[in-house]
Amino acid sequence: MSSSGLAIAAQAPPHVSLISGPGRFRYQRGNLLFRCTEPGGDALLKVYRQRRSRWRDFWGNCSERWFERKRGVSAARRCETEAAALTSWRAAGFDVPRLLERERPRWVGDHPSIAMEFIHGETLYQRLLDRERPLAEKQAWIARLAREYGRRHRCALERGDTLLVHEHAMARHVLVSAERLVTFDFEHAYQPDYPLPAALAFELSSTLRSLWIGERVGESYSDVFVEAYPERQILVESCRLFRSPSWGWRLYRRYERRQRGARSKTEVMERLATRLGV
Repeated sequence: MSSSGLAIAAQAPPHVSLISGPGRFRYQRGNLLFRCTEPGGDALLKVYRQRRSRWRDFWGNCSERWFERKRGVSAARRCETEAAALTSWRAAGFDVPRLLERERPRWVGDHPSIAMEFIHGETLYQRLLDRERPLAEKQAWIARLAREYGRRHRCALERGDTLLVHEHAMARHVLVSAERLVTFDFEHAYQPDYPLPAALAFELSSTLRSLWIGERVGESYSDVFVEAYPERQILVESCRLFRSPSWGWRLYRRYERRQRGARSKTEVMERLATRLGV
């Protein structure tokens, strides 16, 4: 079977449709998302594939495993990480798509895959950019998200569980479905011995950076998040870490500013430190 995503989709049964895949390389690489229409409710099938050339994936895996101290970039490892994170979050009482027990379909070949609950809704990012929605409604969603963050961060620290930290946190990775706020995209996670305060600092900085979109339309989002977040000491410690004089943090700050410019995570955390007066 060809590795092309379109070729894989062509093998799918009639009740399965490709809803998302990489536009680059003519679907030769990258994950594929399929919607499976079923009598008991739709399911989402996520098929994990090599994302870049084998050479780039090799060095990316070396960087992620040994320098960033994450769990690896191979398709099998990303699948394993996502399933473990979904299980951990759900067991701790946080809203994520429910895993479904399914055998790997033959038509996906040897690519790792998992099936999960299909969530109907749009992302929080889309909601925040909707000019037709009242600002008060948007701020209410953000305040609720911040409270859930604080509760989860406290839980992660108490349990010593790095899987409860969202490595790729942002408004684009939260779905609003009826009254639910559902977090998704757990392909990457920190290794079990990674320092949790640093992991939380990165998650907070990533989330706050994603909420800067409000400034483009004259609405306040990040301040609402900080005000509603119940764990002030975690915020203070996160700012302290970003200001750390250690060589690792100095190297990170220099690299990120070159990559991101004015809207780097470092810039976001400096702004937070000023707001907190620390």
